[in-house]
Amino acid sequence: MPRPKSKPGSPAREPDRITYRDLRNTPGRVFERLAGDEPLTLVADGTPRALLIPIPDGDVATAREAYVRGRALLALRRIQDRARREGKARLTPADINRVIREVRQERARADRD
Repeated sequence: MPRPKSKPGSPAREPDRITYRDLRNTPGRVFERLAGDEPLTLVADGTPRALLIPIPDGDVATAREAYVRGRALLALRRIQDRARREGKARLTPADINRVIREVRQERARADRD
């Protein structure tokens, strides 16, 4: 199903998307949409580039901390998925300790050389 086209000078009609042009030309409308307390995807040249998230109470520090935590959770998920794909998710604690010991020994040798 094709996406609805936005009128020139108006925010994109998709409920969760906003174009760079709309942000530049009609920032007031964008802020009105953010007042709905839902994030918007900023799209440039048809490609999602960023998320615009409302901060209703103005607590930027807490919002930034939530963003950093969210990125950490995404990174953890990618690491876990990779471990499952490569079979490393089945390592026992003894296997893990052996790998740690081997890496530490290699690093100690490299430091001495």
